[in-house]
Amino acid sequence: MKKTLLSCGVLVLMLANSSAQAVNMAAVKHAHPLPNFMLVMLEYGEKLNLSEEQQAALKAWGKEHKPLAQQLVKAITQGEDALHQASLEGASKADMMAQLDGLLEKRKELAEFKTDCRDNMREVLSDEQWEQVIEYYNGMQK
Repeated sequence: MKKTLLSCGVLVLMLANSSAQAVNMAAVKHAHPLPNFMLVMLEYGEKLNLSEEQQAALKAWGKEHKPLAQQLVKAITQGEDALHQASLEGASKADMMAQLDGLLEKRKELAEFKTDCRDNMREVLSDEQWEQVIEYYNGMQK
């Protein structure tokens, strides 16, 4: 009985974490249309037969850049909410366009980030491994 309850508890936590990740991924995809290849690495990294050097390089990239990307996504979604509210409150067109310019700049920064991530990954991985990443990514989109 205790094992069953423990198993149910673990399952609930896993599902809650999956739901939170799905919501977060929806926010990331909304914030920019570029692929998130680090998700492929999390899901399929073991199948790529990465060397220790490759693993270390990708882990270091993620550790340094993931928090910054998350901050940008959060800033974009908060900025959109603020812009929406400003419109409801009758803000001037000039004020709203200024807010929109700030949002567009953050989106551009995030797109540059994702492009840098892609370029770094292409540098770290072999051509064969990169082709596998693209295949896995395309499979995740279905």
